[in-house]
Amino acid sequence: MSHTLSREIAMKRLYAETVGGTDSLADVLEQSLPDAPELSAEDMLSDEDALFSDRLYEGVHAHMDAIDAEIEAHAKDWSLSRIAKVDLSILRVAVYELLYERAIPVGATVNEAVELAKEFGGDKSPGFINGVLGAIAKVH
Repeated sequence: MSHTLSREIAMKRLYAETVGGTDSLADVLEQSLPDAPELSAEDMLSDEDALFSDRLYEGVHAHMDAIDAEIEAHAKDWSLSRIAKVDLSILRVAVYELLYERAIPVGATVNEAVELAKEFGGDKSPGFINGVLGAIAKVH
């Protein structure tokens, strides 16, 4: 399994919090994995991927102020409260990666975030997220 599912799970956990939920990793896994009754969540998500997802989720929490400041500084004319919650969750994970997971190529982070936006965001989400992340990547 790639880190794609790890990012999705971290984003969904953050999103759940922004709308008042308390979804655990197990809850999000159960909701996120394809219907395959013969496979458990543990079979679908490797230990490495689970650790990466946790690191993203915890990292966003540990650096939320710095991450949000970067988003606000580069999302022209958009306050955090105006950004769709799913887009904000995607951005937070990606900005954490850009700032604190330097071993991950910038292009991979941006591409993964745009793919999440295509799947979970609105029609304009991919372009918005690509623009914000591109601006942040230029200065970091």
